[in-house]
Amino acid sequence: MREEQADRSITTEPNYANQSDGWVLVSPRIMLGAVGAVACFAWLFVLIGTSSYMPFVNDLGASALFVHLTSVAGATCSLSITWLFSDFLSRHRILHFGVATVMTLFGSFGFAVPGLTLVWYSVLAAATGFGFGLVYVLYGEYIVLFFKGDIKPYVLGIITVAVLVCGLVLVIDPSIYHYSLIVLPLVTLVVYAVQMALFRLDKQSPIRAKTSDFRSQVNWHSYAATATAGLALGFALGCILSTQMTFSFTYLFIELGLLLMGTILFVDAIRGNKIGEPVTMRWFLPASAIIVFPMIFVPEEIQVVLAIFLLVVMMFPLSSSISAMCQHILLCRLSPIRSFGFGRMVCFLGILIGMAIGFAGFSDYMVEEFGQPITVMAVIVFMLLVIMSASFVMTEDNYPVQSRFKEVKAQTEDGEESILVVVAEAGVNVLPAAGNTNVPDEDPADRPRYFNKKCEAVAKKYDLSERQGEVLMMLAKGRNAEYITKKLIISSHTAKAHIYSIYQKTGVHSRQELMDLVEETEAEEE
Repeated sequence: MREEQADRSITTEPNYANQSDGWVLVSPRIMLGAVGAVACFAWLFVLIGTSSYMPFVNDLGASALFVHLTSVAGATCSLSITWLFSDFLSRHRILHFGVATVMTLFGSFGFAVPGLTLVWYSVLAAATGFGFGLVYVLYGEYIVLFFKGDIKPYVLGIITVAVLVCGLVLVIDPSIYHYSLIVLPLVTLVVYAVQMALFRLDKQSPIRAKTSDFRSQVNWHSYAATATAGLALGFALGCILSTQMTFSFTYLFIELGLLLMGTILFVDAIRGNKIGEPVTMRWFLPASAIIVFPMIFVPEEIQVVLAIFLLVVMMFPLSSSISAMCQHILLCRLSPIRSFGFGRMVCFLGILIGMAIGFAGFSDYMVEEFGQPITVMAVIVFMLLVIMSASFVMTEDNYPVQSRFKEVKAQTEDGEESILVVVAEAGVNVLPAAGNTNVPDEDPADRPRYFNKKCEAVAKKYDLSERQGEVLMMLAKGRNAEYITKKLIISSHTAKAHIYSIYQKTGVHSRQELMDLVEETEAEEE
């Protein structure tokens, strides 16, 4: 049934808000896509966090650091291109995927050629990063299209499994590192090609860039937060890669730490979602400056330990921002290629800057050339950038949660349409979205009253009992059966029976469809 819904959803503009309850991984097709997404994220971790994709890293010496920068720069470049030319790429997904495949294979297999110059290795690294960025956006779109419902557990689950896969790859025989790591991009590409054929992704109707920007409810604070988290990650990687160019037990500690953090976030997402994106941005970004400050005074061995700790801690804001961004794209019906491309582009730009600062402050060449002051300078520059950015992003408005959205009518270039806007609350700022200048003012106290009237109108129209009306109101607020059971002090069986009866009478098949029905129902205002 869910496979049929997925197939229908891609024939016209995707109804991202039409989320389904529960897990969708019962579909073999969706599970196959999850395998590709895991391979894509594992490839990401290997590409930016290790030198394993460079079989001749020892021959390159300190020059390998420059190769790392070019790979991240290549990814940043391709992500910016997907943002700038999202309309064209959305209409030509086969071309998009074809370029990604050519660049990826050229870079990945090119590294197997020995004796190349630094320039050639840099070109190969840039090509690999460029190809990855293009594929990364395609998988971001795929996740938004098909992992519906509460998307956060899916994203965090994929990231956690990808960390595990990356760790398993790193413990194999070092002599075959490169050949084993070629498998990750190959799996990523092959799975997406299969999914594109199964779901006809190349035929999907695109969402135009102007329409997407009009609907978006994200302001620059969220991008500053993402860039700062990337900056901290890049700085940590710069310190680690400067001293750990080849495999060591350091990477095992990193993988274990990342796996632990990913598991914590995943469990939290399915049990209570207490560690949200606003929480991670508010606490972990300033904490990064605290972690880094002692690097000025401690020996090199302790510097690496602090860098590992910083890298692991950054798992919280970076993973949360990815899941929050995907959820925002889903709710507001944005162009995934444009929105995901720009969001990840600013993150990779932060990684690139942070990695350059880390290399400048901790590489043996720079320390020998300029002495300890260069390390002190790098730490100070990093802390100033983080503190300056953190002063702007300490807000709950980065990626608003679903409960803060309200559907209103707005005028677009294509005519009037319904869009989601952020509802103002006491002590919380409203995002200045591009298309929301004509949103009607209303008394916040009137919203709950009008919502209740809409629920009463639905209950009356479909002849629901008084108890079913109470259950309907909770379902329309996004509550689940467990919440209804506790709130109404009834058994789980009774709650599910009421929900089933409501679905039967109203003709809906999911909680989101019921929420849509209530939202579309007109109620008489007093």
